[in-house]
Amino acid sequence: MNSQQRMLTIFLHLLSGKQITKRELMEEFNKKESTIQRDIGYIEEVLHTEVVNSSLPNTVNIKRDGRGNYQLQHSEDINKLEGLTDTDILLLLKILHSTRIFNKREFFSLSNKLLALAENKESLQFFIKNEQLYYQGIASDDMLEQLEMIANAIINHRMLEFFYTKNDVTETFQRVPNAIYFSDMYFYMLSSSHTAQDDTDLLALNKFRIHSMVDVKVISSHNKRNHKDKFEGGIFRTQTVLPFLGNPITILLDFYYDPMYVLDRFPNSKILQTNEDGSTRIEIKGNDGYGMKMWLSSQSHMVKVISPKHIRDYLVQDMKDTLRLYDIEIND
Repeated sequence: MNSQQRMLTIFLHLLSGKQITKRELMEEFNKKESTIQRDIGYIEEVLHTEVVNSSLPNTVNIKRDGRGNYQLQHSEDINKLEGLTDTDILLLLKILHSTRIFNKREFFSLSNKLLALAENKESLQFFIKNEQLYYQGIASDDMLEQLEMIANAIINHRMLEFFYTKNDVTETFQRVPNAIYFSDMYFYMLSSSHTAQDDTDLLALNKFRIHSMVDVKVISSHNKRNHKDKFEGGIFRTQTVLPFLGNPITILLDFYYDPMYVLDRFPNSKILQTNEDGSTRIEIKGNDGYGMKMWLSSQSHMVKVISPKHIRDYLVQDMKDTLRLYDIEIND
């Protein structure tokens, strides 16, 4: 039984409303006192987060008596909370299919767990059977255990050592992770802030595709983490479409298609005006990373960047280089 299964079992014990003892848990799971205390602490953190997010009543908490006994208070309130509906499960299954990150074994394990919660399993299978039949995951090896290791390293400030290959070059890295992030088919481990350097120097990498990290092991604990290296995934997700780190910038562009395509991609963008040629002048709060440049390039004739100049110049040069691939000469 891994740590996630153990904590879920402890939480199910608490849900019964009965008092459980630290000694009983130590014997049940054959774990040290510190491990059980840490598990209870993690459960308390999750409960506190859900209370803050108003998903649970603010009276829900774990009562401690100081003698190693634990009891979930107001468990009857939790029992009244709505569980996942079949529609909820269908949406989660569709999202899980679209990620394609897990290999088939882990994918079907996760999807079967969700289906087991459904009232009408057969009905849900009707909507996903074709996607399940043709499912092909990106990762070849199992990822859940590696994700768990990285999550524990983040919580305990542990340094990890691993091999990582990029552009056919393999190096050994030692990093203290501070975040896990998912975007565009990949889970990433971040070891610096969302404004750090990205993909310029292999040895200076701060972002790693987790399924490409090989022979991951813990080499030290209780490492100091600088506040300036905090990765803020919520901010980062509003600044770029593809997950490339970068400094925040304001981009001004004219868009020659439905402006909602831009507004939906960048929630902090806004329309400034409608131009005489029918295009829409839009201001985007983005970043200067390669992901933003790739997205702008992919818009082709639908976008014209007004500022900043270095982004505009990049796009112009990118178009020239592309045309040369087709033997179309451009007069500079």
